Amino acid sequence: KEYFVGGDTADAVLSVDEIIQVGTEGSVERGAKVFEAGTLMVMEMKETNVKKLLTVLEQCVKDSKIEPDAIIQGLSDPLEFLRDIEIDAPLAGSHLSLIVAELINWDVISLNILLSAPEFFRAEGKPSIFAVEILKKKSSGPSEDDLTVVDRLMTEEDKKAHVSAKAMFDAL
Repeated sequence: KEYFVGGDTADAVLSVDEIIQVGTEGSVERGAKVFEAGTLMVMEMKETNVKKLLTVLEQCVKDSKIEPDAIIQGLSDPLEFLRDIEIDAPLAGSHLSLIVAELINWDVISLNILLSAPEFFRAEGKPSIFAVEILKKKSSGPSEDDLTVVDRLMTEEDKKAHVSAKAMFDAL
Protein backbone atom coordinates (compact mmCIF):
# COMPACT_ATOMS: atom_id res chain seq x y z
CA LYS A 1 0.00 0.00 0.00
CA GLU A 2 2.93 2.32 0.73
CA TYR A 3 4.08 1.92 -2.88
CA PHE A 4 0.76 3.22 -4.23
CA VAL A 5 1.31 6.45 -2.33
CA GLY A 6 5.07 6.90 -2.62
CA GLY A 7 5.74 5.14 -5.90
CA ASP A 8 9.28 3.96 -5.12
CA THR A 9 9.53 0.91 -7.38
CA ALA A 10 13.00 -0.11 -6.20
CA ASP A 11 11.86 -0.09 -2.58
CA ALA A 12 8.75 -2.14 -3.44
CA VAL A 13 10.86 -4.72 -5.32
CA LEU A 14 13.26 -4.89 -2.35
CA SER A 15 10.33 -5.50 0.00
CA VAL A 16 9.00 -8.28 -2.24
CA ASP A 17 12.48 -9.82 -2.42
CA GLU A 18 12.85 -9.74 1.36
CA ILE A 19 9.46 -11.42 1.85
CA ILE A 20 9.76 -14.12 -0.84
CA GLN A 21 13.49 -14.94 -0.71
CA VAL A 22 13.54 -16.87 -3.99
CA GLY A 23 15.50 -20.10 -3.77
CA THR A 24 14.87 -20.71 -0.09
CA GLU A 25 12.44 -23.24 1.33
CA GLY A 26 8.85 -22.03 0.99
CA SER A 27 9.65 -19.29 -1.53
CA VAL A 28 6.98 -20.46 -4.00
CA GLU A 29 4.30 -20.43 -1.29
CA ARG A 30 5.40 -17.00 -0.02
CA GLY A 31 5.55 -15.69 -3.59
CA ALA A 32 2.06 -17.04 -4.28
CA LYS A 33 0.67 -15.25 -1.23
CA VAL A 34 2.40 -11.97 -2.15
CA PHE A 35 1.14 -12.15 -5.74
CA GLU A 36 -2.36 -13.19 -4.64
CA ALA A 37 -2.63 -10.41 -2.04
CA GLY A 38 -1.42 -7.73 -4.45
CA THR A 39 -3.71 -8.94 -7.22
CA LEU A 40 -6.79 -9.19 -5.00
CA MET A 41 -6.07 -5.71 -3.64
CA VAL A 42 -5.79 -3.98 -7.05
CA MET A 43 -8.80 -5.82 -8.49
CA GLU A 44 -10.88 -3.47 -6.34
CA MET A 45 -8.89 -0.33 -7.18
CA LYS A 46 -8.46 1.98 -10.14
CA GLU A 47 -6.60 0.94 -13.28
CA THR A 48 -3.74 3.29 -12.40
CA ASN A 49 -3.05 1.13 -9.33
CA VAL A 50 -3.19 -2.04 -11.43
CA LYS A 51 -0.53 -0.52 -13.68
CA LYS A 52 1.57 0.38 -10.64
CA LEU A 53 1.37 -3.22 -9.44
CA LEU A 54 2.38 -4.36 -12.92
CA THR A 55 5.43 -2.07 -12.82
CA VAL A 56 6.62 -3.73 -9.61
CA LEU A 57 5.70 -7.20 -10.82
CA GLU A 58 7.54 -6.74 -14.11
CA GLN A 59 10.69 -5.70 -12.28
CA CYS A 60 10.34 -8.65 -9.89
CA VAL A 61 9.98 -11.01 -12.85
CA LYS A 62 12.97 -9.49 -14.70
CA ASP A 63 15.12 -9.67 -11.56
CA SER A 64 13.91 -13.20 -10.68
CA LYS A 65 12.45 -12.02 -7.37
CA ILE A 66 9.32 -14.15 -7.86
CA GLU A 67 9.02 -17.59 -9.41
CA PRO A 68 6.58 -18.42 -12.23
CA ASP A 69 5.13 -21.27 -10.10
CA ALA A 70 4.33 -18.72 -7.39
CA ILE A 71 2.45 -16.58 -9.89
CA ILE A 72 0.50 -19.56 -11.18
CA GLN A 73 -0.46 -20.60 -7.63
CA GLY A 74 -1.24 -17.00 -6.72
CA LEU A 75 -3.74 -16.70 -9.57
CA SER A 76 -5.99 -19.41 -8.15
CA ASP A 77 -8.02 -17.36 -5.66
CA PRO A 78 -8.35 -14.25 -7.84
CA LEU A 79 -9.77 -16.47 -10.61
CA GLU A 80 -12.00 -18.46 -8.28
CA PHE A 81 -13.51 -15.40 -6.62
CA LEU A 82 -13.54 -13.11 -9.68
CA ARG A 83 -17.31 -13.12 -10.25
CA ASP A 84 -17.97 -12.53 -6.53
CA ILE A 85 -15.52 -9.62 -6.45
CA GLU A 86 -17.15 -8.11 -9.56
CA ILE A 87 -20.39 -7.69 -7.60
CA ASP A 88 -18.73 -4.91 -5.57
CA ALA A 89 -15.96 -3.99 -8.02
CA PRO A 90 -17.30 -4.23 -11.59
CA LEU A 91 -13.87 -3.56 -13.14
CA ALA A 92 -12.22 -6.49 -11.34
CA GLY A 93 -12.41 -8.75 -14.41
CA SER A 94 -10.91 -6.09 -16.62
CA HIS A 95 -8.10 -5.53 -14.12
CA LEU A 96 -7.37 -9.24 -13.71
CA SER A 97 -7.40 -9.81 -17.47
CA LEU A 98 -4.84 -7.00 -17.85
CA ILE A 99 -2.58 -8.62 -15.24
CA VAL A 100 -2.82 -12.02 -16.93
CA ALA A 101 -2.27 -10.50 -20.40
CA GLU A 102 0.91 -8.79 -19.22
CA LEU A 103 2.18 -12.02 -17.62
CA ILE A 104 1.63 -13.71 -20.99
CA ASN A 105 3.39 -10.83 -22.78
CA TRP A 106 6.37 -11.32 -20.45
CA ASP A 107 6.40 -15.09 -21.19
CA VAL A 108 5.83 -15.93 -17.53
CA ILE A 109 2.64 -17.91 -18.15
CA SER A 110 0.46 -18.96 -21.05
CA LEU A 111 -3.29 -18.84 -21.51
CA ASN A 112 -3.28 -22.59 -20.81
CA ILE A 113 -3.30 -21.84 -17.08
CA LEU A 114 -7.02 -21.15 -17.40
CA LEU A 115 -7.56 -24.82 -18.25
CA SER A 116 -6.39 -25.78 -14.76
CA ALA A 117 -8.06 -22.86 -12.98
CA PRO A 118 -10.34 -23.63 -10.04
CA GLU A 119 -13.45 -25.62 -10.94
CA PHE A 120 -15.85 -22.84 -9.91
CA PHE A 121 -14.16 -20.40 -12.29
CA ARG A 122 -14.27 -22.89 -15.17
CA ALA A 123 -17.92 -23.77 -14.47
CA GLU A 124 -19.43 -20.45 -13.40
CA GLY A 125 -16.85 -17.75 -14.15
CA LYS A 126 -17.46 -17.30 -17.89
CA PRO A 127 -13.92 -18.53 -18.61
CA SER A 128 -14.10 -18.29 -22.41
CA ILE A 129 -15.18 -14.65 -22.24
CA PHE A 130 -12.42 -13.93 -19.71
CA ALA A 131 -9.89 -15.65 -22.00
CA VAL A 132 -10.99 -13.48 -24.94
CA GLU A 133 -10.63 -10.35 -22.73
CA ILE A 134 -7.04 -11.43 -22.02
CA LEU A 135 -6.32 -12.04 -25.70
CA LYS A 136 -7.68 -8.60 -26.62
CA LYS A 137 -5.11 -7.07 -24.21
CA LYS A 138 -2.15 -9.17 -25.33
CA SER A 139 0.50 -7.33 -27.32
CA SER A 140 0.17 -9.82 -30.20
CA GLY A 141 -2.93 -11.33 -31.71
CA PRO A 142 -4.27 -14.69 -30.60
CA SER A 143 -2.23 -17.72 -31.60
CA GLU A 144 -3.78 -21.02 -32.66
CA ASP A 145 -2.90 -22.37 -29.20
CA ASP A 146 -4.72 -19.43 -27.59
CA LEU A 147 -7.83 -20.06 -29.69
CA THR A 148 -7.70 -23.76 -28.78
CA VAL A 149 -7.75 -22.77 -25.10
CA VAL A 150 -10.76 -20.50 -25.69
CA ASP A 151 -12.49 -23.31 -27.56
CA ARG A 152 -11.90 -25.73 -24.66
CA LEU A 153 -13.31 -23.16 -22.22
CA MET A 154 -16.44 -22.46 -24.28
CA THR A 155 -19.73 -23.65 -22.79
CA GLU A 156 -22.56 -25.12 -24.84
CA GLU A 157 -24.23 -21.71 -24.62
CA ASP A 158 -21.05 -20.04 -25.95
CA LYS A 159 -20.97 -22.54 -28.82
CA LYS A 160 -24.57 -21.74 -29.74
CA ALA A 161 -23.73 -18.03 -29.89
CA HIS A 162 -20.34 -18.40 -31.67
CA VAL A 163 -19.41 -21.07 -34.20
CA SER A 164 -15.76 -21.03 -33.13
CA ALA A 165 -13.31 -19.48 -30.70
CA LYS A 166 -12.12 -17.18 -33.51
CA ALA A 167 -15.72 -16.06 -34.12
CA MET A 168 -16.09 -15.40 -30.40
CA PHE A 169 -12.84 -13.40 -30.37
CA ASP A 170 -13.98 -11.36 -33.37
CA ALA A 171 -17.44 -10.75 -31.89
CA LEU A 172 -16.39 -9.60 -28.44
